[in-house]
Amino acid sequence: MLPDRERHALREIEAELRASDPAFAAAFSGRELRSPRRWSLLLVLCDITAVTMLLVGLFARDAALVLWGTVSAGALVAWHIARAESIRESTEDGTAAAGSR
Repeated sequence: MLPDRERHALREIEAELRASDPAFAAAFSGRELRSPRRWSLLLVLCDITAVTMLLVGLFARDAALVLWGTVSAGALVAWHIARAESIRESTEDGTAAAGSR
């Protein structure tokens, strides 16, 4: 969460940039740089892949698949936690709505 002074400074920088180079500012104003829906889809596909690797490894008795499925599942848990924290911080900050990610 940014203090009010820093938010105000960022707004001033943004206004200066729009005034000095409108074409550059227009290139970024119409769309988000990260699509939340695309990241959610990627996260779900990674979850499915990790679970599939783990299950196939268990049924096939392949230690490598079990190992990689477990490692990727752990990494995905960390990704879920980091994503939840960033969503929580952005909603506390007021920069994004709760349902926008």
